This record gives sequence, C-alpha cells and structure tokens, in this order.
Amino acid sequence: MSGGSWWPFRGLAARVAGTLAIALMPIGAIAVYQAVQIGADEQRRVEAALLTSTAEAAAGEALAISAAGGAVATLAAHVAADGGAADGCSEMFVNVVRATPQFSFAGYADADGILRCASADVGRDMTEGLLYPVINRDRQPVVMASGFGAISGTSVIVSAAPVQINGAYAGFVLVSVPHSRIFGIPGSSTLEANLDVLTFNAEGEVLSTGGDFGDVAEMVPVGRTLPSLVTNRQYSFSGRTASGEQRIFAVVPIIPGVVHALGSWPRPTLGWTRLSPILFPVLMLMVGLVVAMGAVNALVIRHIRHLRRNMTEFSTSRRIETLAPSGRLSQELAEIDEVWTDLANRLVQDEAELENMVHEKNVLLKEVHHRVKNNLQLIASIVNLKIRRASTPEARRTLKEVQMRVMSIASVHRALYSGPTSGQVAADELLNSVIASTISAGLTDDRLITINQSYAPVQLYPDQAVPLLLMASEAVTNALKYMGRLENGEATLDIALTAEGLNASGQNTAVLRIANTRGTPFLAPDQVSGSGLGRSLIAGFATQIGGTVVTDVSEDWYDFRLTFEADTFNPQSQDANLHDVEAEGSAPKPAG
Repeated sequence: MSGGSWWPFRGLAARVAGTLAIALMPIGAIAVYQAVQIGADEQRRVEAALLTSTAEAAAGEALAISAAGGAVATLAAHVAADGGAADGCSEMFVNVVRATPQFSFAGYADADGILRCASADVGRDMTEGLLYPVINRDRQPVVMASGFGAISGTSVIVSAAPVQINGAYAGFVLVSVPHSRIFGIPGSSTLEANLDVLTFNAEGEVLSTGGDFGDVAEMVPVGRTLPSLVTNRQYSFSGRTASGEQRIFAVVPIIPGVVHALGSWPRPTLGWTRLSPILFPVLMLMVGLVVAMGAVNALVIRHIRHLRRNMTEFSTSRRIETLAPSGRLSQELAEIDEVWTDLANRLVQDEAELENMVHEKNVLLKEVHHRVKNNLQLIASIVNLKIRRASTPEARRTLKEVQMRVMSIASVHRALYSGPTSGQVAADELLNSVIASTISAGLTDDRLITINQSYAPVQLYPDQAVPLLLMASEAVTNALKYMGRLENGEATLDIALTAEGLNASGQNTAVLRIANTRGTPFLAPDQVSGSGLGRSLIAGFATQIGGTVVTDVSEDWYDFRLTFEADTFNPQSQDANLHDVEAEGSAPKPAG
C-alpha cells in the first residue's frame, strides 16, 4: 500500500461519488439560490408585516399624542393672544379637558414655572417636575412620559409647547394623557401575539409600552440606544435583546423627530417552506451517491479487493487463486484475472528455475572455496616442513609468519564454504579465531599479560575480510613483539572490533582497535629488529580495505585504530587498490 493511500479520493468509489457530486452541483447551486431568494423575500415580508403591525399597535399613542400636540398648540396660541394669564383663563382649560375624555389635565405655567391657568391645581409650582427644566432650556415642543403624574396621580404622557408673546418666552402650555386611556380611543389596536411595542421621544425617554415599564430593557436591541433610532423614516433591522433572543425590530415615526414607536417580534426560525428547496436536491444527491457507490462496489471494487487478496496470498505462499467464475465478472475484470493468473504461473516457474540455478552455483562456489582452502592448507604444510629444516631462528620466524598469513586466508575460505551463504562472512568470528592463533604462536616465552578481546558482529565480503584478517594478524604480531610492562606491573593487550553505524555517506562503519602497553620491553632490542615488511603489509592491507589508519603513541601505550566502511562487493574497486605498498614508505610505525 502506498504512503498516500489515506487520501480520501484515491479510491474508485470516492472518485465516482465525486464525479456525480460535481455533475449534480449546478442543481444544488440553483436550489441554494432559490432558497436564498425565498429567505430574502420572507425576510422582507416579515419586516413589512412588522412595520405595519407596529404602526397599527402605536395608532392609539399616535392619535393621543397628535391630539395632545394639537391641543397644546391651540391653547398656546390663545394664551399668547390674551397676553398671558387673563381673567377666567382657567375656564378654557377646564372646557378642553371636559370635551376630550382622553385628557386628564391641561394648563398654562408662566416663565417661572407657576401654574397660572389650569383645569385643576392652579398656582402649583412646576419647577420641581420633569417637564419644566427641559422646556425652559430648549423652548421647543416636547413630549414626555411620567410614571406618576403629580396632578393626575397616574402614569401619563405629557405634551407641552412654549408660549411666545411678542417674541419673548412667556411660559408653556401642557396637556396630560393617562396611559390607561390611550387604547380606549378610536383607531387604537390591540397588540398581536409576540409583538412588543413602545413609544419614545427624541431624548430616548420611553413614553408608553404595551407591557410593564420594568420590561423595557427586553424590548430594546443590545448595542443600540433609543436616541440612535430616531429618524424621519420607518425602517426595520435584526438584533438581539438583553436576554439573548434574536428579534426583528421596526421603527415607525409618530411625530417625526419628536415621538417614535419601536416594535419587535421573534425572528422566524427555519421552516419547511425555506428548507424544502435545499433538502430535495440534497436528498437526491445523497440517494444518487449511495446508489452509484453501491453499484461500483458490487460490480468493480469488490472484485478488485478480491484480486488484491489473491495477490497478497500469492506473495506470501505462492498459492494462485482466481476470482469468481468468468460468467459473473465483466469482460474487463475477467481479462485482468486471466492475465494475472498467467503472470503468476510464469513467475512461479521462473522462480523455480532460478532457485535451481542459484543452488547449483552455490554448490559450485562452496566447492571452489573448499578446494582453495585445501590448497592453502597444503601450502601451509609445505611451509611447516621448511620450518623444521630451517637452520637459523630468523628463517624459522620468517617462515612461521608466512604460514600464519596463509592459514588466515584459508580460514576465510573455510568460513565461506561452511556458512549458510557463500557471499559474506562474519568478521567477528574470523577475527576471534585468527587472532587466537596469532597470540598462541606469538607468546613463545613465559610472560604474563592481560588480553582483552571484544568483537561486534560485522558482516564483510571476502574482498575486505581477507586483508582485514591479515592486517589484524600483523598488528597483533607487532604488538606482542614490541609490548612491555608498565612501572605498576601492568601488561595489557586490548583488541576490539566495534560497529559505529552509518556515516554521513550512508555506509556502515566499523573500527578495529589494537592497543598495547609499552614500558619495559619483554624482548631485547636485538630480538625485535625487523625489516619493516609488517609495517608495509599493514599499510597495503589498509589501502586494500579502503580504511584509514590512525596511531596514538604515548609513553605508556601504543594505540592502533583502523576505520573502514563495510562496502558491498566491488571487484573493480578492489583490484584498483592492489599496488606495491612497500615501495611507498607510508606504513605506520611499529608498536614499540
């Protein structure tokens, strides 16, 4: 399975479903557009209905406030014509209240706020009320609400207008309309269900409400004040109340710039009328996708998955299975199954032939390594005969070194034909065997030394294993020859093969380390003098392996390190590294 198989549209069923979805997308777009248009029309209808309902619900306030406004204008004109508070002026105000049942009080107050003419309570000081400071400051017609009228003794709407005599401010005329009488006048309307209506003046003071004055906060939209709603035209908008309820609000001017009505009702939720244009194409799309995916799964995907299981089974057990009978498959799938079966049969036959060929080659290769090992042992035996007949110790030592090198090469070939494979050898096992033989042959005296050996498992090809064994043998021989004992009596030989892992080039790296103590030599100088052949061989073997030799010499220790890469077999590269290393003079110095 590929690394990107998680992507949802890689599957055939998903792609078919995606194609059908794209094909049906125009229908869905048209349906959504229609739903949006229907929603917009519904919104406009609801807003228009709210404006109408608000205007009808505020008709009582509109008539009462208009009547009060007309009355104060007329009364102010009469007072101005009479030059102020004339004799018997209160009779005019009494007649106005008596002729208009919706009015509870009418009167005239001079510029000092003293009630001079009135339907009741003449001489009352009005300066402590809510109306006097406003009209005395602005000297403009004003409409206000009072929760408790001082004269009427109930909640009222007060309409007032200034009195101008010869261009000078001479007081004001006011008329009170109790809230309890507003909806009783002709033209008033009962409130619809869920419709909240209130009236307010330009300063944002609530004049009347269809409910309790304590619920005014729930009738006003959050984030908008009543003065900000004042305008000369009627309009609607959506908002949220303090309790979080979504409502549609409408503002209707009763007296433009002076008194306005604010109505609201809950925002309509989605209904079937608005959802059906969207649900129908969505359902049609879903049904089409389900049918298409079911058909694709039954006709194609099910058989493809079965074919994949057959391939997986073949990869693990080489068992060949076919799909359903050809009569139940489409022609294309039957042809694919036939081609796959033929391919699997040919692959099984080719693998059988290849295994036979590999087996024969392995047998021949093991036989070659066996014969090479026998020939090398024969050479070692001949050298051994020469050692017995050698007349000088120098000749016997030289022949012994040759015999050890031949046996090291023979051990590699023995490992090649004895192991399960003839391609690679375990370098750690070979080093353990060869170095043990080298130490046994090199310790000819009775010296007591400590030998520490550690070999990590490293697999090498023969082109590196042979020079590595020969180099290790030479390095150990040099160490035994030149090592000594420290002042504290320590005499140690450390031999280690470690696997360092992958280097920057991605190759497996290994390190061979051979370290020995120096100090007082075990052998006299005349017994360890050599021709330098060992050093030359070490340098040549290091070149052949493709490694790097580093030596660290101190007063007490000689440390030899070979770092190399465990390369794959490359005969051309190995042949190129074979040269006369003795003539280069680049070999490392001896252990002493």
